[in-house]
This record gives sequence, structure tokens and C-alpha cells, in this order.
Amino acid sequence: MNLTTDFIELSMNNKDYVLLKNKTILMTGATGMLGRYLTEYFIFLNKEKNLNLRLILLIRNRKKAEHLFGNILNKNIQFLVSDLISPIDLNENINFIIHAASLADPQYYKTNPVDVASPNILGTFHLLELAKKKKIDHFLYFSSAEVYGKILNSQLITESTLGIIDPLNIRSCYSESKRMGETLCKAYAEQYCVPTSCLRIFHTYGPTLNYHHDQRVFSEFVKSVIEKNQIIMKSSGEAKRAFCYISDMVSACLVVLTHGLPGEAYNMANDECFISIKELAQEIIKAFPERNIKLHMETRESTSNYVENKTTTYLNVSTAKLRALGWKPTISVQEGFRRTITFIEKNSATE
Repeated sequence: MNLTTDFIELSMNNKDYVLLKNKTILMTGATGMLGRYLTEYFIFLNKEKNLNLRLILLIRNRKKAEHLFGNILNKNIQFLVSDLISPIDLNENINFIIHAASLADPQYYKTNPVDVASPNILGTFHLLELAKKKKIDHFLYFSSAEVYGKILNSQLITESTLGIIDPLNIRSCYSESKRMGETLCKAYAEQYCVPTSCLRIFHTYGPTLNYHHDQRVFSEFVKSVIEKNQIIMKSSGEAKRAFCYISDMVSACLVVLTHGLPGEAYNMANDECFISIKELAQEIIKAFPERNIKLHMETRESTSNYVENKTTTYLNVSTAKLRALGWKPTISVQEGFRRTITFIEKNSATE
């Protein structure tokens, strides 16, 4: 199993990539889980589909980016170093901007809340200013399911659902800043006619997951399997989430980038894989029956930096608006985590 398998399948299921031929994309967050996979897919399309797509990867850490992509840099791929806190200086024409830079790991919400909020607010502002100046074709903002906050009753979450977020809860450095990023996108669409869309991404996972540093629950499960340990659950496991494999997220990204309506937001989740955390652990165990993995329950340590989301428990999500653009998920939870873990293990063995 390698990413080429994913990419061949993805290109067969979603032909929207042809609309990017001979275009230039500025993308942030290329070294993160979502951005890295998307970057690798664009590189694949250039090689296999002769897309002649030009990528400008806006990064903070050149050393990290060179480690990931240095061996494939060419005339179609370049780095632009920026912290997103300052205005972005770029002389070249660009057609699309994908803003995927964000600290989404809850371990940072308590220790680095300013660093969490800045890319979503200041970074989005500076990128929108650039989009206005360059008169781009489309601006895609990677938002989050956490913009919904606390929902007071059990209901299907649609793009018009309104929840409560306490601005003085330290966890809100992420959710409130994501909300502000969306508000800025809407404001620029209304005042300056910048074609912006927001992709509200629910729980997404995949082979580019950095399980060494990511403390989200599904990452902890992946780490346990890779390190040949039993799966430890540090909650009741009753909370339900819609888990989406990353290739389905990339498909949604291309659909919204090329067909999304200006000033609109779209839920992105695999609502066909709406399961509890406990059921997720069981599905991962089923994906590797030969390993004899067991599930154990423990209490989370009081000293942990992880800030658990206790505002949503059983809420499912509607993806009808995104599906109306022609998108649909294809990968099950069991298959998605089998691919994720197999890829990480194979690449770790060759490093």
C-alpha cells in the first residue's frame, strides 16, 4: 500500500482536477496532515495527468518542508516562507488560494493558544488581502466542525445550525478563531467580491498523520497499533463522531475549490461512518485481526495538556449541501485505518 494507490483511485472518482490545468495554487499548511496529502496529490497529478499545475507552498519551517518535499522541487513547486502574521509579498499571478494552515491538535489549546488563533485570524486576513489584490478564481478556507460549538439539543448539524461557544474557555482559541476566519471570508466575498468558500472539516485521518505528536483520540489508537500495544481508551467512548478518510476530504476540497459558491460554507464529513469512539477502536481492531489487539479503559491523567471536547456527544452531520455539488465519500472506517496504519508502518521501516 502506498499513496499512489489512493491517488489513482481518487483521480478516477473525481475528475475536477482537470479544471486546475495550467493554473497556479498558493497553499498554506503544506507540512500538516491535510496539506501534505493534498500537496502529494497535486504532485501526482502533474506527473501522471500532465496537469502543469504550479504550487506555491507557503510555509513557516523551510527545513521541515525540504525534508518532506525537497527531492521533488522543480519549476512547478516552490516555497514561500511566511509566519502569516505579516502581509504576504508575492509578485506572481495566482489563480487559487487554499488556506490549510492551522494548529488543530488539542494539546496546543492550553499551551499555545495565541499560536492556535493567529493563522485562523491574521493569516486569513493577509491571505484574503492577497486574494483581493490578485483577483483570484477562488479562495478555499479550511474551517472546522468546532465552529458549531455546543448544540443544546440532539439534531442533525446543517450549515445553518448555531451553537454556543464560551470565548473565555481556553479551548475556544481554536473554535472562535475558526469562526472569525469564516466571517472574514464572508466579509471579503460581500465587500470585495472575492470568491471565498469554507470547508467545515469534521474528524479526518489518513497516512500523513503525525501520530508521534498528535494527541487526538484516533491518533492515539493508531499509535497503539503501530507500536504493538493494546488500545487504551481514556474516556467512556460513548461520544459519536463522523470519521472521514483523507482521500474523501481531498475530493471534497477539489469540488468546493472548483464549484463552491462564493461566501458559502460546506460541511465535510463521512456521515456514513458516524460511530462512537468505542466503536472506532473496535473497527481498528477488526482491521488487524492477526495482531490480537485488545481494548482497555483508563482515566486520563490530570496533568495532560489535552483539552477534551465535551460540548458535542451524539450529533451527526448533514453533508447534503456538499453532495449537491457532486461529492460523496467512498472509504469505510475499517478500510481507511487499515490504509493509514499500513502506510505509516511501511514508510517507517524504510526510513
